[in-house]
Amino acid sequence: MVLRRLLLVLMMMVLPACSTERSDDEFFAPGGAGVPVIDATMVVGKPFPNVYVTETLLPNQPFSYEAAGINGARVVIEWGSRIRMPYINETHGLYVPMFPDSLVHSDVIYGLTVTLPDNRVVKATTTTPGALRVREWVLLDDAGQTVQDTLRTFDEFPSNPDTLYTLNQLTFSKGLLEVRLENDPAQGYLVGLESLDLDSPLLVDTSFLDDEDVDNFTRQNQSPPFAPTQAYLRAPWFAIYYEGRYKVRVFKMDRNWYDLARTDPVLGQGGFGFGGEAGDNTVPPLFHVDGGVGLFGSLASDSIGFYVNAP
Repeated sequence: MVLRRLLLVLMMMVLPACSTERSDDEFFAPGGAGVPVIDATMVVGKPFPNVYVTETLLPNQPFSYEAAGINGARVVIEWGSRIRMPYINETHGLYVPMFPDSLVHSDVIYGLTVTLPDNRVVKATTTTPGALRVREWVLLDDAGQTVQDTLRTFDEFPSNPDTLYTLNQLTFSKGLLEVRLENDPAQGYLVGLESLDLDSPLLVDTSFLDDEDVDNFTRQNQSPPFAPTQAYLRAPWFAIYYEGRYKVRVFKMDRNWYDLARTDPVLGQGGFGFGGEAGDNTVPPLFHVDGGVGLFGSLASDSIGFYVNAP
């Protein structure tokens, strides 16, 4: 989750470089605690998101929403001619929209204002991207030259989306999956890939790998963020490890999410882990937040499903 990664990044930023001559209490900088953190991402065409309001903790304090959550804040999102969406504090820093059926629109400037119990104010704005338009999803031959098949989409089966996994049958490492986009303006894109069948077998030969390497085969992968330089994307086979159903999501990013993703030491490399030595990556990610840190971003997305068969 973005929120927890942000808290971890902030905790790492306040650590000094390691030295065996320091005592344990010198590894932690108290000035890094108590920084307000906001976390909310608006999705075009979907209901207003929950907003998490927390604060950074000391690096030696285990993360929990009970410890980090800030309750009693006033949270509101505004847009247009002072149209307001008030939020209700549910629990442990979680704020939910008062009118949960309201939908997020494309090409709109939304402003988030969080007034904390001590009267500190945290503000951020996002301009939602235009709707993501995927012209078609196609399977090319191994050379990437000829269309072998055009995949069916979720929009064709609104009442029975699982039909897609029966119709879209792929064979592992055979052909290239290409996503053809309309050439719309965008800050950036990101592609996520998820294996849905958690008990499905591996498709790769692991006989020459040790257990630690095998554990790195995840069922979720994502690309690094990238600028839109072309009107198509290709999903690589090296990100697929398991047989079974897959969902691919293409995200069109607003400036806030794109800037954070490309400057965060983890998000900028893709993947879902967090690592590094204490003292590394001391340059903070790019937060577009006044009075705190975090993410108030927006995105548009589209997805497709398919089934990967063993060779």
